[in-house]
Amino acid sequence: MKKTLLVLALLGAVTTTHAQSSVTLQGTVDVGLAYSKGSLTSRKGLISGGNATSKLIFRGVEDLGGGLYAMFWLESGLNADDGTGQPTNINNQPTGATASGLMTFNRRSIVGLGGSWGEMHLGRDWSPSYETFVSKFDPFALAVGLGINYSGSINPNQIRASNTISYLTPKVLGGFGLNVQHWFGENTSGTPTERNGTGSGVRLTYDSGPINAAATFMQTSYATGDAIYRNIAGAYDFEVARLSFNVNHDQQGQLKQSGWLVGLTVPVGVTLLKASYSTIRTKQTGQDPEGRKLAIGAVYNLSKRTALYSTIATIRNSGGARYATVNATTAPNRSSTGIDLGIRHNF
Repeated sequence: MKKTLLVLALLGAVTTTHAQSSVTLQGTVDVGLAYSKGSLTSRKGLISGGNATSKLIFRGVEDLGGGLYAMFWLESGLNADDGTGQPTNINNQPTGATASGLMTFNRRSIVGLGGSWGEMHLGRDWSPSYETFVSKFDPFALAVGLGINYSGSINPNQIRASNTISYLTPKVLGGFGLNVQHWFGENTSGTPTERNGTGSGVRLTYDSGPINAAATFMQTSYATGDAIYRNIAGAYDFEVARLSFNVNHDQQGQLKQSGWLVGLTVPVGVTLLKASYSTIRTKQTGQDPEGRKLAIGAVYNLSKRTALYSTIATIRNSGGARYATVNATTAPNRSSTGIDLGIRHNF
Protein backbone atom coordinates (compact mmCIF):
# COMPACT_ATOMS: atom_id res chain seq x y z
CA MET A 1 0.00 0.00 0.00
CA LYS A 2 2.80 2.39 0.94
CA LYS A 3 4.63 1.56 -2.30
CA THR A 4 1.46 2.23 -4.29
CA LEU A 5 0.99 5.61 -2.62
CA LEU A 6 4.66 6.47 -3.26
CA VAL A 7 4.34 5.62 -6.96
CA LEU A 8 1.13 7.66 -7.24
CA ALA A 9 2.83 10.60 -5.53
CA LEU A 10 5.80 10.44 -7.91
CA LEU A 11 3.50 10.25 -10.93
CA GLY A 12 1.57 13.24 -9.62
CA ALA A 13 4.81 15.22 -9.22
CA VAL A 14 5.94 14.37 -12.76
CA THR A 15 2.52 15.31 -14.17
CA THR A 16 2.60 18.64 -12.31
CA THR A 17 6.11 19.38 -13.56
CA HIS A 18 5.09 18.71 -17.15
CA ALA A 19 1.98 20.83 -16.78
CA GLN A 20 4.14 23.78 -15.71
CA SER A 21 6.60 23.46 -18.60
CA SER A 22 6.14 23.38 -22.35
CA VAL A 23 8.39 22.96 -25.38
CA THR A 24 7.02 23.49 -28.88
CA LEU A 25 8.37 22.84 -32.36
CA GLN A 26 7.08 25.12 -35.11
CA GLY A 27 8.21 26.80 -38.27
CA THR A 28 7.60 27.59 -41.92
CA VAL A 29 8.41 25.90 -45.21
CA ASP A 30 8.08 28.25 -48.19
CA VAL A 31 9.22 27.46 -51.72
CA GLY A 32 8.35 29.27 -54.92
CA LEU A 33 9.19 29.39 -58.61
CA ALA A 34 10.70 32.75 -59.51
CA TYR A 35 11.97 34.60 -62.54
CA SER A 36 14.15 37.67 -62.04
CA LYS A 37 15.41 39.82 -64.90
CA GLY A 38 18.25 42.33 -64.86
CA SER A 39 20.11 44.16 -67.59
CA LEU A 40 23.21 42.02 -66.99
CA THR A 41 21.96 38.66 -65.78
CA SER A 42 18.60 36.98 -65.25
CA ARG A 43 17.66 33.82 -63.41
CA LYS A 44 14.76 31.42 -63.12
CA GLY A 45 14.34 28.60 -60.65
CA LEU A 46 13.16 27.88 -57.14
CA ILE A 47 13.56 30.28 -54.23
CA SER A 48 12.95 29.89 -50.52
CA GLY A 49 10.89 32.42 -48.61
CA GLY A 50 8.82 34.17 -51.28
CA ASN A 51 6.03 34.87 -48.80
CA ALA A 52 7.63 34.09 -45.41
CA THR A 53 11.14 33.03 -44.47
CA SER A 54 11.56 29.26 -44.20
CA LYS A 55 12.57 28.49 -40.63
CA LEU A 56 12.63 25.99 -37.79
CA ILE A 57 11.74 27.16 -34.26
CA PHE A 58 12.18 25.52 -30.87
CA ARG A 59 10.46 27.37 -28.00
CA GLY A 60 10.10 26.57 -24.35
CA VAL A 61 8.53 28.12 -21.24
CA GLU A 62 8.76 26.99 -17.61
CA ASP A 63 6.46 28.32 -14.88
CA LEU A 64 8.66 29.20 -11.88
CA GLY A 65 5.76 30.27 -9.69
CA GLY A 66 4.73 33.64 -8.35
CA GLY A 67 4.17 34.97 -11.87
CA LEU A 68 7.83 34.33 -12.86
CA TYR A 69 8.75 32.17 -15.84
CA ALA A 70 11.86 31.04 -17.72
CA MET A 71 11.92 30.86 -21.51
CA PHE A 72 14.10 30.05 -24.51
CA TRP A 73 13.72 30.59 -28.25
CA LEU A 74 15.94 28.95 -30.90
CA GLU A 75 15.15 29.89 -34.52
CA SER A 76 17.08 28.70 -37.57
CA GLY A 77 16.64 30.12 -41.06
CA LEU A 78 16.47 27.56 -43.86
CA ASN A 79 16.85 27.59 -47.63
CA ALA A 80 14.02 25.17 -48.27
CA ASP A 81 14.69 24.99 -52.02
CA ASP A 82 18.03 23.23 -51.47
CA GLY A 83 17.98 22.20 -47.80
CA THR A 84 20.89 24.36 -46.63
CA GLY A 85 21.09 26.62 -43.60
CA GLN A 86 21.64 30.36 -43.53
CA PRO A 87 24.68 32.33 -42.26
CA THR A 88 24.75 34.25 -39.01
CA ASN A 89 26.83 37.18 -37.76
CA ILE A 90 28.93 36.47 -34.66
CA ASN A 91 30.14 39.99 -33.79
CA ASN A 92 27.74 42.55 -35.37
CA GLN A 93 30.33 43.57 -37.96
CA PRO A 94 30.31 43.40 -41.78
CA THR A 95 33.01 40.69 -41.66
CA GLY A 96 31.36 38.68 -38.88
CA ALA A 97 29.22 36.33 -40.96
CA THR A 98 29.74 32.58 -40.78
CA ALA A 99 29.67 30.45 -43.91
CA SER A 100 26.23 29.54 -45.24
CA GLY A 101 25.19 25.95 -45.72
CA LEU A 102 25.41 25.04 -42.04
CA MET A 103 22.48 24.91 -39.66
CA THR A 104 22.73 27.98 -37.45
CA PHE A 105 20.23 29.62 -35.15
CA ASN A 106 20.84 32.83 -37.08
CA ARG A 107 17.37 34.26 -36.59
CA ARG A 108 17.14 34.01 -32.80
CA SER A 109 18.87 32.15 -29.95
CA ILE A 110 17.88 33.55 -26.55
CA VAL A 111 17.23 32.46 -22.99
CA GLY A 112 15.54 34.66 -20.44
CA LEU A 113 13.21 35.37 -17.55
CA GLY A 114 9.83 37.08 -17.58
CA GLY A 115 6.99 38.19 -15.39
CA SER A 116 4.54 41.01 -14.82
CA TRP A 117 7.54 43.38 -14.98
CA GLY A 118 8.43 42.36 -18.56
CA GLU A 119 11.13 40.11 -20.05
CA MET A 120 14.94 39.93 -19.99
CA HIS A 121 16.73 38.12 -22.85
CA LEU A 122 20.35 37.04 -23.37
CA GLY A 123 21.74 35.87 -26.75
CA ARG A 124 21.23 36.63 -30.43
CA ASP A 125 17.99 38.57 -30.61
CA TRP A 126 15.85 40.71 -32.87
CA SER A 127 17.34 44.19 -32.78
CA PRO A 128 15.10 47.11 -31.72
CA SER A 129 14.38 48.01 -35.36
CA TYR A 130 13.17 44.48 -36.22
CA GLU A 131 9.52 45.15 -35.54
CA THR A 132 9.36 48.09 -37.93
CA PHE A 133 10.09 45.71 -40.82
CA VAL A 134 7.53 42.97 -40.08
CA SER A 135 4.16 42.69 -41.81
CA LYS A 136 2.61 45.06 -39.28
CA PHE A 137 4.33 47.92 -41.16
CA ASP A 138 5.64 46.32 -44.38
CA PRO A 139 3.14 44.20 -46.38
CA PHE A 140 5.96 42.03 -47.75
CA ALA A 141 7.93 41.88 -44.50
CA LEU A 142 11.65 41.49 -44.02
CA ALA A 143 13.31 40.73 -47.32
CA VAL A 144 11.11 37.84 -48.35
CA GLY A 145 10.85 37.18 -52.05
CA LEU A 146 10.63 40.13 -54.38
CA GLY A 147 9.18 42.59 -51.88
CA ILE A 148 12.50 43.41 -50.17
CA ASN A 149 12.69 46.94 -48.80
CA TYR A 150 15.80 47.26 -46.65
CA SER A 151 18.42 45.73 -48.99
CA GLY A 152 21.76 47.47 -49.11
CA SER A 153 21.67 48.71 -45.52
CA ILE A 154 25.01 49.94 -44.15
CA ASN A 155 24.03 48.68 -40.70
CA PRO A 156 24.80 44.93 -40.31
CA ASN A 157 22.59 44.58 -37.20
CA GLN A 158 19.58 46.43 -38.54
CA ILE A 159 17.40 43.33 -38.11
CA ARG A 160 19.24 41.15 -35.57
CA ALA A 161 22.21 41.51 -33.24
CA SER A 162 24.43 38.93 -31.54
CA ASN A 163 25.69 38.91 -27.94
CA THR A 164 22.75 41.00 -26.70
CA ILE A 165 21.16 41.88 -23.39
CA SER A 166 17.53 42.92 -23.91
CA TYR A 167 14.72 44.22 -21.74
CA LEU A 168 11.11 44.48 -22.92
CA THR A 169 8.51 46.21 -20.80
CA PRO A 170 4.90 45.05 -20.55
CA LYS A 171 2.28 47.13 -22.32
CA VAL A 172 1.39 50.20 -20.25
CA LEU A 173 -0.80 53.32 -20.55
CA GLY A 174 -3.18 51.73 -23.01
CA GLY A 175 -0.64 50.18 -25.38
CA PHE A 176 2.87 51.67 -24.98
CA GLY A 177 5.89 49.37 -24.79
CA LEU A 178 9.67 49.81 -24.63
CA ASN A 179 12.52 47.59 -25.84
CA VAL A 180 16.02 48.49 -24.55
CA GLN A 181 19.00 46.51 -25.83
CA HIS A 182 22.81 46.44 -25.64
CA TRP A 183 25.10 44.27 -27.76
CA PHE A 184 28.80 43.41 -27.65
CA GLY A 185 31.31 43.08 -30.50
CA GLU A 186 33.42 40.84 -28.24
CA ASN A 187 36.80 41.86 -29.65
CA THR A 188 40.23 41.66 -28.00
CA SER A 189 40.71 44.35 -25.34
CA GLY A 190 43.34 47.04 -25.83
CA THR A 191 43.14 47.07 -29.65
CA PRO A 192 41.90 49.88 -31.95
CA THR A 193 38.95 47.68 -32.89
CA GLU A 194 38.02 46.77 -29.32
CA ARG A 195 34.56 48.35 -29.52
CA ASN A 196 33.77 47.39 -33.12
CA GLY A 197 30.28 45.91 -33.20
CA THR A 198 29.35 47.11 -29.70
CA GLY A 199 26.26 49.25 -29.42
CA SER A 200 22.86 49.95 -27.95
CA GLY A 201 19.34 50.65 -29.12
CA VAL A 202 15.84 51.48 -27.98
CA ARG A 203 12.38 51.08 -29.51
CA LEU A 204 9.14 52.71 -28.37
CA THR A 205 5.93 51.09 -29.61
CA TYR A 206 2.23 51.79 -29.38
CA ASP A 207 -0.35 49.12 -30.20
CA SER A 208 -4.01 49.77 -29.48
CA GLY A 209 -6.97 48.71 -31.58
CA PRO A 210 -6.45 49.63 -35.23
CA ILE A 211 -3.37 51.78 -34.51
CA ASN A 212 0.25 50.57 -34.53
CA ALA A 213 3.29 52.84 -34.26
CA ALA A 214 7.00 52.45 -33.53
CA ALA A 215 10.11 54.64 -33.27
CA THR A 216 13.67 53.26 -33.08
CA PHE A 217 17.16 54.58 -32.42
CA MET A 218 20.33 52.43 -32.55
CA GLN A 219 24.04 53.18 -32.48
CA THR A 220 26.96 50.77 -33.03
CA SER A 221 30.65 51.61 -32.66
CA TYR A 222 33.15 51.07 -35.48
CA ALA A 223 36.70 52.33 -35.96
CA THR A 224 35.62 53.86 -39.30
CA GLY A 225 32.78 55.80 -37.63
CA ASP A 226 29.73 54.94 -35.54
CA ALA A 227 26.73 53.48 -37.36
CA ILE A 228 23.57 55.34 -36.36
CA TYR A 229 20.10 54.16 -37.31
CA ARG A 230 16.76 55.95 -36.89
CA ASN A 231 13.33 54.71 -37.90
CA ILE A 232 9.66 55.54 -37.50
CA ALA A 233 6.74 53.44 -38.68
CA GLY A 234 2.97 53.51 -38.41
CA ALA A 235 -0.13 51.67 -39.55
CA TYR A 236 -3.90 51.99 -39.34
CA ASP A 237 -6.35 49.17 -39.94
CA PHE A 238 -9.56 50.38 -41.57
CA GLU A 239 -10.83 46.75 -41.61
CA VAL A 240 -11.52 46.94 -45.35
CA ALA A 241 -7.84 47.89 -45.86
CA ARG A 242 -4.67 48.43 -43.87
CA LEU A 243 -2.40 51.38 -44.66
CA SER A 244 1.19 51.53 -43.39
CA PHE A 245 4.39 53.53 -43.73
CA ASN A 246 8.03 53.13 -42.76
CA VAL A 247 10.81 55.77 -42.82
CA ASN A 248 14.43 54.93 -41.97
CA HIS A 249 17.82 56.62 -41.97
CA ASP A 250 21.27 55.01 -41.73
CA GLN A 251 24.57 56.78 -41.24
CA GLN A 252 28.18 55.69 -40.76
CA GLY A 253 30.71 58.49 -40.81
CA GLN A 254 30.07 60.53 -43.98
CA LEU A 255 28.10 57.74 -45.62
CA LYS A 256 24.35 58.28 -45.34
CA GLN A 257 21.46 56.14 -46.50
CA SER A 258 17.74 56.74 -46.22
CA GLY A 259 14.55 55.13 -47.42
CA TRP A 260 10.81 55.06 -47.03
CA LEU A 261 7.91 52.76 -47.78
CA VAL A 262 4.15 53.02 -48.06
CA GLY A 263 2.15 49.82 -47.99
CA LEU A 264 -1.40 48.64 -48.48
CA THR A 265 -3.09 45.32 -47.68
CA VAL A 266 -6.69 44.53 -48.59
CA PRO A 267 -8.45 41.34 -47.42
CA VAL A 268 -10.92 39.91 -49.94
CA GLY A 269 -12.45 36.75 -48.51
CA VAL A 270 -9.62 34.23 -48.06
CA THR A 271 -7.32 36.29 -50.29
CA LEU A 272 -5.01 39.05 -49.09
CA LEU A 273 -3.98 41.62 -51.72
CA LYS A 274 -0.73 43.50 -51.02
CA ALA A 275 1.15 46.42 -52.53
CA SER A 276 4.11 48.58 -51.52
CA TYR A 277 6.21 51.36 -52.97
CA SER A 278 9.65 51.85 -51.43
CA THR A 279 12.85 53.78 -52.00
CA ILE A 280 16.45 53.53 -50.84
CA ARG A 281 19.02 56.28 -51.45
CA THR A 282 22.69 56.57 -50.54
CA LYS A 283 24.46 59.92 -50.27
CA GLN A 284 28.14 59.70 -51.17
CA THR A 285 30.82 61.69 -52.96
CA GLY A 286 30.18 62.11 -56.66
CA GLN A 287 26.75 60.51 -56.93
CA ASP A 288 23.61 59.66 -54.98
CA PRO A 289 22.47 56.18 -56.08
CA GLU A 290 18.76 55.58 -55.60
CA GLY A 291 16.47 52.61 -56.15
CA ARG A 292 12.65 52.69 -56.27
CA LYS A 293 10.60 49.52 -56.04
CA LEU A 294 6.95 48.80 -56.73
CA ALA A 295 5.71 45.41 -55.53
CA ILE A 296 2.23 43.91 -55.93
CA GLY A 297 1.18 40.53 -54.59
CA ALA A 298 -1.63 38.23 -53.53
CA VAL A 299 -1.88 35.48 -50.90
CA TYR A 300 -4.65 32.89 -51.22
CA ASN A 301 -5.20 31.04 -47.95
CA LEU A 302 -6.08 27.39 -48.49
CA SER A 303 -6.30 26.99 -44.69
CA LYS A 304 -5.05 28.69 -41.53
CA ARG A 305 -1.61 27.17 -42.17
CA THR A 306 -1.24 26.83 -45.93
CA ALA A 307 -1.32 29.49 -48.64
CA LEU A 308 -0.55 30.03 -52.30
CA TYR A 309 1.05 33.35 -53.24
CA SER A 310 2.39 35.39 -56.10
CA THR A 311 4.37 38.63 -56.26
CA ILE A 312 5.50 40.86 -59.10
CA ALA A 313 8.01 43.64 -58.57
CA THR A 314 9.94 46.19 -60.59
CA ILE A 315 12.92 48.34 -59.60
CA ARG A 316 14.01 51.60 -61.24
CA ASN A 317 17.56 52.80 -60.57
CA SER A 318 19.13 56.25 -60.86
CA GLY A 319 22.28 58.09 -59.74
CA GLY A 320 24.44 55.04 -60.44
CA ALA A 321 22.34 52.59 -58.39
CA ARG A 322 22.14 48.96 -59.49
CA TYR A 323 19.56 47.36 -57.19
CA ALA A 324 17.97 44.23 -58.64
CA THR A 325 15.31 41.68 -57.78
CA VAL A 326 16.50 38.50 -56.07
CA ASN A 327 19.25 36.56 -57.95
CA ALA A 328 19.46 39.04 -60.85
CA THR A 329 22.11 41.71 -61.56
CA THR A 330 21.72 44.95 -63.41
CA ALA A 331 23.98 47.74 -64.68
CA PRO A 332 23.92 51.20 -63.09
CA ASN A 333 20.72 53.15 -63.78
CA ARG A 334 19.05 50.16 -65.42
CA SER A 335 15.86 48.45 -64.25
CA SER A 336 15.07 45.00 -62.91
CA THR A 337 11.83 43.01 -62.69
CA GLY A 338 10.72 39.75 -61.13
CA ILE A 339 7.76 37.48 -60.57
CA ASP A 340 7.22 34.50 -58.29
CA LEU A 341 4.58 31.87 -57.56
CA GLY A 342 4.83 29.64 -54.53
CA ILE A 343 3.35 27.77 -51.58
CA ARG A 344 3.85 28.46 -47.87
CA HIS A 345 3.04 26.11 -45.01
CA ASN A 346 3.25 26.96 -41.31
CA PHE A 347 3.46 24.10 -38.82
